[in-house]
Amino acid sequence: MEIIVSFFIELIFPLLIEVVLVKWRWLTISGAVAAGILAFVVLILAKWSIWPLVFFLILGTLAGKFQLKKRAKNVDFLDSDEGVEAIVPVEKALESVEADLGEGGDIKQGKARDHWQVLANGGIFMLLAFLAFMGSSGWLSGILISPAEVVKFDKTCHLLALISLSVSCADTLSSDLGRIWGRSPRCITTGKIVVPGVSGGVTVAGFFGALLGGALMAGFVFWTDLSGLGSKSYLFLLVLIFGFIGSILDSVLGALFQAKYRNSAGHFVDSSDEGKRPLAAGFGWITNDVVNGITGTLMLLLSVVYLCW
Repeated sequence: MEIIVSFFIELIFPLLIEVVLVKWRWLTISGAVAAGILAFVVLILAKWSIWPLVFFLILGTLAGKFQLKKRAKNVDFLDSDEGVEAIVPVEKALESVEADLGEGGDIKQGKARDHWQVLANGGIFMLLAFLAFMGSSGWLSGILISPAEVVKFDKTCHLLALISLSVSCADTLSSDLGRIWGRSPRCITTGKIVVPGVSGGVTVAGFFGALLGGALMAGFVFWTDLSGLGSKSYLFLLVLIFGFIGSILDSVLGALFQAKYRNSAGHFVDSSDEGKRPLAAGFGWITNDVVNGITGTLMLLLSVVYLCW
């Protein structure tokens, strides 16, 4: 009976959540497939709990949904061509938001999470889970680890995976809370006021969201066997701090390199409006997903250096 309950909690229930999110158009079919592959590697191969991933998916979805409702209520469609504030009726705003949901992409921009978004945020977690599986299977013995270090290697990979998810969660809540409650966002590299929602823009509310996201994900260290790597309080602070630093790094990279387009009002926005807007700054191939992936990779390297040092 205990095995059946555990199987339901760890596998069936998360799959039901995926189905619901697809039905609500907050996760595309390709996104659901990517999430399923990620869950297989984490749960079946590495034998880790997938609840940190499920929690992040639910939290990001709810935060994005709340943020979109606020956008539709007020409505500051700041990537529109009407300027910094384009007030439209609520019904029209909701129709516009819902029309975007089927196109895939970044939920921050009112679109469902597709496979690229899933991999950008959970790909490193999956990679570390696969490395832990290879270590426990003996495939890395004599290459990266000795047989006596298998258990410690697994726990270290698990800690690094939580750090990577903390970075993603901090960035997600920073963006969403910043758009909801942030006032006069400024570019993190120049200090100039920018349109809310544009990559690289930061607010006090966004910084609070980053800390909150990092803290929520860091809480999973209390339910994860990381014995031998430090006290629970130390690991909590470690995951929290690296998550917050990752959010700052994401903003810096977004400000410096992410593609930005100029709308008819002369404002920088992240959306090209299907190629109708000219590229004004950054590189055309560097999207929000690319920035997330680069940030996650750099933070992984920084975490490895810190733990080894």
